[in-house]
Amino acid sequence: MSTLKWQVSVRKALLGLGVRVVESPDEREHFVVVEGEGEGFEVVRPAYVDQATGKLILSGQLRRVFRPGAQPDAGNGSPTAATRED
Repeated sequence: MSTLKWQVSVRKALLGLGVRVVESPDEREHFVVVEGEGEGFEVVRPAYVDQATGKLILSGQLRRVFRPGAQPDAGNGSPTAATRED
């Protein structure tokens, strides 16, 4: 069985058991930030939530990343011109 088919099978089994897999960094309450710099987030590991109760089963992990078009600060704590908001 290929890795993708295996992952799909596991997902279906989890849904059948009432477990929701959270892969959107927009739901930050289900995640722990583990590394990185920047204002954006990307999912390192998904979170798992009980659909019936909404309780967190297993926290996911997020990594901080720079948003597209954003630059790291100039080293003095102030953003560069590309990241400054007017």
